[in-house]
Amino acid sequence: MKKKFLSAVLCSAMVLSALTGCGSAADTTTDTSDTEEATQAESEEATEEATEEATEEEAAVTGEDIPDPVYYYSFDEANADSENIEIITQDTAADPILSVAEDKTLTRVNGVSGEAVYLDGTAGLKLSDINGVGDTYTISYWMYASRNANYMPTVQCGPDIHGDVTGGQHYLNFTWAEWGTDNASTFPCIWAYDQNNTELVNNWPNWAPDTADTMLKQWVNVTLVVDENVKATSDDQCYAGTLYVNGQELAKVDSDGNPVEIVLVPGIMSESDNYEFLLGVNYWDSLFKGCFDEVYVFDQALTAGQALTLYEKGDATSTFEEPERVVEITPDDTAIATLGDADFSNGWWTTFSDAYEIADGETKIVTLNNYSDGVNSYDNYVVVFTNTETTADTIPSVDNYDGYLEYGVVRADAYGWGYDEGSDEYTYSWGNWDTWNNQVMVDADVTLEITRSGNEITIDATMVDYNGTANTSTSKFTSAALDESKPCYFFFTCEESYVEILSVEDKIVVEPDAAAIASVGATDYTNGWWTTFSDSYEIADGESKTVTLKNYSDGLNNWDNYVIGFTNTATTADTIPSADNYDGYAEYAIVRADLFGWGDASYAGTFEGSWGDDWASWLKAMMDADVTLTISRSGSDITMDAVITDKDGNEYTSKSVITSTLTADAPCYFFVTCEECYIDIMSVE
Repeated sequence: MKKKFLSAVLCSAMVLSALTGCGSAADTTTDTSDTEEATQAESEEATEEATEEATEEEAAVTGEDIPDPVYYYSFDEANADSENIEIITQDTAADPILSVAEDKTLTRVNGVSGEAVYLDGTAGLKLSDINGVGDTYTISYWMYASRNANYMPTVQCGPDIHGDVTGGQHYLNFTWAEWGTDNASTFPCIWAYDQNNTELVNNWPNWAPDTADTMLKQWVNVTLVVDENVKATSDDQCYAGTLYVNGQELAKVDSDGNPVEIVLVPGIMSESDNYEFLLGVNYWDSLFKGCFDEVYVFDQALTAGQALTLYEKGDATSTFEEPERVVEITPDDTAIATLGDADFSNGWWTTFSDAYEIADGETKIVTLNNYSDGVNSYDNYVVVFTNTETTADTIPSVDNYDGYLEYGVVRADAYGWGYDEGSDEYTYSWGNWDTWNNQVMVDADVTLEITRSGNEITIDATMVDYNGTANTSTSKFTSAALDESKPCYFFFTCEESYVEILSVEDKIVVEPDAAAIASVGATDYTNGWWTTFSDSYEIADGESKTVTLKNYSDGLNNWDNYVIGFTNTATTADTIPSADNYDGYAEYAIVRADLFGWGDASYAGTFEGSWGDDWASWLKAMMDADVTLTISRSGSDITMDAVITDKDGNEYTSKSVITSTLTADAPCYFFVTCEECYIDIMSVE
């Protein structure tokens, strides 16, 4: 990625011109002949012309007056724009997904110009009076991000972002994405989409810098300029935008030195009764944490000088202090057990969970919520390993359980005791104990992977704080009293803290099936998008194919499961499906397991799933699922019926109906691909 700092380039041009002029003038002072005088005159004239040109060029990139915006939010409390700011929460399992948070109030902090509005990572904002202004527009804003996550939005706007009214999503998103070199996270990425516009060459264009700069914890000014008269070279129905970061154009070139244009689909700023202009939140992704200030929307394409002015109007050196966080405990109705008190008044060895057995060679996955006051590192969850199955209503002790013995006790802060002549070993990722104690563990989502091997117990812990930052530790101990023949149980306790146990389950171990006819992905889920494929299978008009497969995933992202690609070309597993590798290659459609797809110029899809909005259950099921797909072709229609059975025997069904440019007499093939998951294909018949 190359940044075009025009002011610096022109400054260099001015310096070179001035040096040339000075050198010529100095040379002519040694002789006053007519010829030399003529040379001097020509040189002085050239110098004046060069100076005039440099002055004109300099004026083109210095700050210029900005026109009146159509919409402007200063976020200063004294300004009336406060009345048009709605605090929005996101619940992807609810309907609607986005709703107004009636119990929240705006938090303001010092901004780049007056006050800025602060978001704590639990809600975003909707600027409710902003509507579309046409296909020529400029959007500008300041932001300070305290964290970043893949696809986390800063600004997202559009006439129907979620497609609730038109049936097709239509938006512009300024986001972070792992689209940099070697999948590095980078910002700002521009991502546009018009699901309903099948006439576009690419109705889902995206653009990202090549650098891995996420611009965290600094004030950044972002300005996007779109002129409807400047068409994209890749699709003359779209527009080529210009992006400025801190007043300077941010440009990108490919390996051949050619510009990589920012493509914007039309209609992003079309006036609509359903128009939304969102800050720090969207319908799908992690919420932003940090500040916004000085939001502008113009119905004009601003110049480079005006973009520079928008930056110069703010103070990028303005200090930002994170507001003190207030932890509010909301009991989780899905918890299978709770420990401690929400006011942290419980004493030591007063509250317990039931015990869970762990056999030799077994691994258990435990998820829990941990709340504490951040005062003492030991006031968090504690895991106790014993030879006795205990219950939550009876204090674990030799007085209450015959032969009761503790193999070991391990605290969240990587400390333990009671190993009965064994040994212990602790490692942890956090370098600052105050941050871990005061910020992380006051409200942490914890996943424990507990493994027993002979007389050795290993606990791999991941503690994710409200910023989305993962802190990890490994606690390992051996006990002379424990061997492979002895029973082993574990339970949880805590002191002056509150813990919710959400699940205790066997770890899903991916074991490739020797009977599989093909496999796709990696058993450790490290495979990237469009990197692993099956051979393709032909499906004739009027034909149906039944595909059985095993799907393994980590349950984090709904798109990290099986994907079916429909093409006009027979492809093989060892060659990436693309026009570069197969003559005439074209895709009719790509259909994901999570009822989402895209395709050619005539693509359309309808989807239905038996799980409705309960994506959490579906994600859990897909971690270890037996899937049967019935794929039927009829003319331009492709129907895919899925039956998904999880490891516990729960069944889910879905139906996807796809239309495209496919005709009855055209060839059609399908293959299986996936991202960050593993699939065994058992049969295609």
